[in-house]
Amino acid sequence: NMDIKHGFLSHIKVPLGVRHSFGLDYRSMALYRIGISLLIMVDLWLRSYWIHDHYSNLAVWPMESSIAMNRYSFSFHYINGSYGFQAFLMIVAACSAFFTLIGWRWRLFAFVNWLMMCSIQTRNPWLLDGGDNFIRMFTFWSMFLPLANRYSIDSLPPRYYPSSKSGRSSRVVTNATNGGNHHMKGGDGSSYHLSMGTFAIWMQFAIIYIFTAYLKTGTEWTVDLTATQYALKADQIVTRFGRALSDYSLLLKFLTYIVLKYEKLAPILIIVPFLNGPLRTLSVLGIWAMHFGFGACIRLGMFVYIPGVCSLIFLPSWFWETALPFIHSHMPAGMNNKAGRASAAGPVMIYTRGERQWMVTVIFCMFFMWKDYEIIDLDDIGSSSNNNNKERRVDHHDDNNDTYDDDDDVSGSPSSSSISLNIRNNNNDRPKDFSVFSPGCPRHLRDPNVSNNHIYSLMHASCLWFLLPLLRLRYIRATISFLSSMIHKLDSNYNILSQYLYPKTPRKFTTYLSLEFVALAFISYILYWNCGNLFKYPINPDVYWIAPTFKLEQTWGMFAPRPPMVGGWFVVHGVNVGGRQVNVFQEGQPITLDRPDVFSEMMPAQRWSQFLQCLPDSRLSDLRLHYGRYLCREWNFWGRHPGEEQLKSFKIIFFSRETRLDDTPVQTQTTVLWEHQCL
Repeated sequence: NMDIKHGFLSHIKVPLGVRHSFGLDYRSMALYRIGISLLIMVDLWLRSYWIHDHYSNLAVWPMESSIAMNRYSFSFHYINGSYGFQAFLMIVAACSAFFTLIGWRWRLFAFVNWLMMCSIQTRNPWLLDGGDNFIRMFTFWSMFLPLANRYSIDSLPPRYYPSSKSGRSSRVVTNATNGGNHHMKGGDGSSYHLSMGTFAIWMQFAIIYIFTAYLKTGTEWTVDLTATQYALKADQIVTRFGRALSDYSLLLKFLTYIVLKYEKLAPILIIVPFLNGPLRTLSVLGIWAMHFGFGACIRLGMFVYIPGVCSLIFLPSWFWETALPFIHSHMPAGMNNKAGRASAAGPVMIYTRGERQWMVTVIFCMFFMWKDYEIIDLDDIGSSSNNNNKERRVDHHDDNNDTYDDDDDVSGSPSSSSISLNIRNNNNDRPKDFSVFSPGCPRHLRDPNVSNNHIYSLMHASCLWFLLPLLRLRYIRATISFLSSMIHKLDSNYNILSQYLYPKTPRKFTTYLSLEFVALAFISYILYWNCGNLFKYPINPDVYWIAPTFKLEQTWGMFAPRPPMVGGWFVVHGVNVGGRQVNVFQEGQPITLDRPDVFSEMMPAQRWSQFLQCLPDSRLSDLRLHYGRYLCREWNFWGRHPGEEQLKSFKIIFFSRETRLDDTPVQTQTTVLWEHQCL
């Protein structure tokens, strides 16, 4: 076991500049953990709409074909193709993502996230795009990082602080000791984690953007700078805004130049040793801006958000300690929640009674409280005051050497996240039950009809203050009243929270030397694989199996080496048993061979758009066959079209046009991709 702060480099004197360049801030890793978990859950939610069409026994791509195609890969979705089992697997994956979000058993569920993501992507590879590869690889590298060191259940202070002298336990928690500590300083490198995992995830990020830039070798990228304009002429993917923007050639040439240069520069900005904080933040903001621009012009689905969320892991300590407080202090009046005056007046004082109240409050404050606060267990104060009124000091460090002693001296250093617990005489002025005293909390926000208003004070002091106007709604007030009464009734009886979720003892964040070597081996293999794509050499057959087995195969060639030079659209022309012509692709719409205004808007989902883009490939006749069978089943089965409305036959027609940047007339080419007999 090794110190989590420094990974396998703990015994090596690493220069501070190297730590800042290749290390990752704990708070940024926590933000990334929350963001990527939300992305996984949203992606599963979107996929759940198409379980029958994409993953079941009656899916557009049969399970048998998928197994034959991926002989090195395994998928849990192969076990049973029923709708119920496929939905069950998605629920398991969503639960795993949720536990990762809250940071409970983080290493276990980071592994489950990667396993379930590989499983669902293996089941139907024709639905995948670059965003799926992006999030899968970052999920893979998440297993090598201490993502739950901050803002997580695993980083909460333990339920008990044992005292060898008194036989009692005491609980007082502040923002400097809770798992959501945002006051730690990173100037000395103490807030950075440096290991082979941090180097590997930066290398993966650099491979994605630098290799995709160097794979763009066409003259449209390097000489004419017309690549973006060509991309916005592609009917299958362009949005309405992108179609309108496609005529501004000078602007698009400038954007082409900026995109190509920034893809090479963004990874370098992260590791520059000078001005590392501002340059890292600039790199992350640039990734967000670039992909939002892509998403506005091209239908990319989740790919718009995945790179930005993944780049959050590179936010430096400078962002948390300088940029964020500066932004907060310059908010318009009424938006900063009087944070400055509240801090000057003192911390938010929160009193709880009973173990479960204390645990619920600690969890809430860890995730949502950004002001200074102190949580005190009233039962503990009463017990301690009867025990000779002795001052008790308890240390809870982040260095995995947690010790608890009444006489230990505590320096209060934010980097060590130490706790100082002062158990004083019982005071008659102290509240008798759950109470919150928040400096600056306006009384008009409290509802006089609610017997206990401390929930309002707690929300006002937290980052959820913007939800306070909703409390004027009758149903919201009733919910708050119910929660308030429930908090008062919480006791220490058997419950999931106290028995399973909340840590009873300090969780040790350890990394293993063996994992460091595994990370080094995998990132070396990934670099070798991507160099093969760039320099056109074949992968050694003896090691080829590693990529598909662990789902490490990747090609970062979006619009490379050239942008799409041909645009087009589909028409599925069918004939029913009664002899009437029908539009199979858009049921109920008249058949038209004219070019649609925006073809991408005709797609039911982005996954379908990705699937249909594969159909014109002449090598994929099996894909057309199974798509044809799927269309027949969906039209004729389930009693949707009885009698003469049954689909007898259809043909898939692809209309293609060569992309021209001038006003030269273009002839439309008509290609019958597939003809199918249903009956």
